Amino acid sequence: MVREKIKKTIFRHNLIQRGEHIVIGLSGGPDSVCLFHVLKTLSAELGFSLYAVHVNHKFRPGAAEEDQAYVEELCGREGIPCETVVRDCLQLAGELGMTGEEAGRKVRYEAFDKMGQKLVQSGIPAEKIKIAVAQNANDQAETVLLRLLRGTGPDGLAGMAYLRREGDFAIIRPLLDVKRQEIETYCHDHKLNPRIDETNLQPIYTRNKVRLQLIPYLEEHFNGNIEGALVRLAKIAGEDKEYLWKITQQSYKEIMIKPGVLELEGLKGLDAAIRHRVLRKAFADCGLDQDITERHLAAADQLLLGGETSKTLDFPGGYRMTIGYDEVRFYKEPAAANETDSWQETGALGLRTEVVRAGRALPPGAAAFDWEKICMAHGEAPGIELRKRRPGDYIRLKNGRKKLQDFFVDRKVPKEDRESVPLAAIGSEILWIIADGKTDFKSHRYSEKYKLDSSTKMVLVLEIICEM
Repeated sequence: MVREKIKKTIFRHNLIQRGEHIVIGLSGGPDSVCLFHVLKTLSAELGFSLYAVHVNHKFRPGAAEEDQAYVEELCGREGIPCETVVRDCLQLAGELGMTGEEAGRKVRYEAFDKMGQKLVQSGIPAEKIKIAVAQNANDQAETVLLRLLRGTGPDGLAGMAYLRREGDFAIIRPLLDVKRQEIETYCHDHKLNPRIDETNLQPIYTRNKVRLQLIPYLEEHFNGNIEGALVRLAKIAGEDKEYLWKITQQSYKEIMIKPGVLELEGLKGLDAAIRHRVLRKAFADCGLDQDITERHLAAADQLLLGGETSKTLDFPGGYRMTIGYDEVRFYKEPAAANETDSWQETGALGLRTEVVRAGRALPPGAAAFDWEKICMAHGEAPGIELRKRRPGDYIRLKNGRKKLQDFFVDRKVPKEDRESVPLAAIGSEILWIIADGKTDFKSHRYSEKYKLDSSTKMVLVLEIICEM
C-alpha cells in the first residue's frame, strides 16, 4: 500500500522522470529508510538511478557512528552508491551563531549539492538530477501548525512543496502523502530495522514539543484528526498559492517598464492579494527577499493609493520604494558620500569593462559573463561598479542565491578582512568576488546566474587594473 501511494504521488506531482538521477538523503531513520527501499524497488520500473547521501552530524556520539555504519551497510547490500559526510554540527552552530537544527540542515543541503555537483562533473545534466528528502504527512501537519503559531500568511499555510526548484537541483518529497504509522508498519513488514533517534522522543526542540505535546492535546480536546485537517489545509493553500503566483508573474511582466521600475497606474489597479505579491517580487529582484511584513505592505498601499507623488517609503536593509508621476521605483539606497565604499575613490584599484563577441580571447585574470542575461535582469545599461561590501549584498551560486555575509562566514573569512575584499556588483547583486592577495580570501568566485554557455553571443569582460 505504501509503495503504491508513493508511486501515485510521484506520478500526480511529476516528481521523477525516466532517465533522471535521484539523490536521497538517508539518515537511517524510519522515514528515509522506507523511502530508500521504495525508490530502490521502483528504480527499474520507472527508469531512474538512485544515490544516497548520509550526514553524521555528531549530535549523538556513539549512536551517530552506529547510524553511519547502518546506512553504509544498507547501501552496500543494495548496491547503491553512498556518500558520507561527517561534521560536528554543534561546533558549527556555535561558529555561525545558529541553532544545532539550523546547522544540521545547512550541512545536509550542502552535502546534497556536493553530490549533485559530482554527478554533473561526471557528465549528467543538472536538470536530470533531483534531491529526495523524506518528510511525511505528519511532518507536513507539524510544519503548518508551527507556521500558524509564528504568524504566517496564506502562502505559509501551503507547508512544504512536493516539488521545489531552487538552485541547480530540484527538491522532491515523495513521502508527503504517507503517514508516520504507515511508514513504521512498512519498515516492520519488510524487516528493514531502521535506526531510532531517541532525541525525537524528547520535547527538547520546538518541533518535538508540537509533535509530542501540542498535537496530542489538540487531538484530545478539539479534533481527533487534527493532523489530517492540517494536511488538507496545506493542499488547498498550496493550490491557491500556485495560482496566485502564476497571476503575479503575469501581472509583473505586464506592468514592468524595466527591472526595478513598474507602472504606477498598473500597480494601483491590481487586487491587493496580487499587488502585495508583485511588491514582494519587485523587491526580491533588487535584493530584498525577506523581512517584508504586513506593516510594510500596508504602508505601501497607503502611499500608492493616496494619490501622492514624489514620495518615498523605507523598507528593511536600506531598500526603498519611490513613487513618481507615472512609475514606481524599487532600489537600495547607495552609501552616503562620506562613507564611500568605492574602490575607485581609494585610488588603489579600478575596473575596466568591455562587451565583446563570444569566442574572443580574454585577458589573463579577467572575469566573463553573458551580457544578454545581465541586460535581461538589469536593463540595457546596468551600472557595474567596483566596491566594498554593503548590507543586503548577495551572489548567485550553484546552489542558489546566497547572502554575501553567509558566504564569508561559511568560508571563515575573518571579520577584519571582509571589508577589504573587492566586489564587482550591479546594485546589491555581486558578479565577482575578487581575490586580490591582500586578505585571507584566496580564490575568485563568480555569479552562476550569468555564466557563459553555448547560447552566449555577447560577453561582458571585467578586468581589474591597478591605478597606483
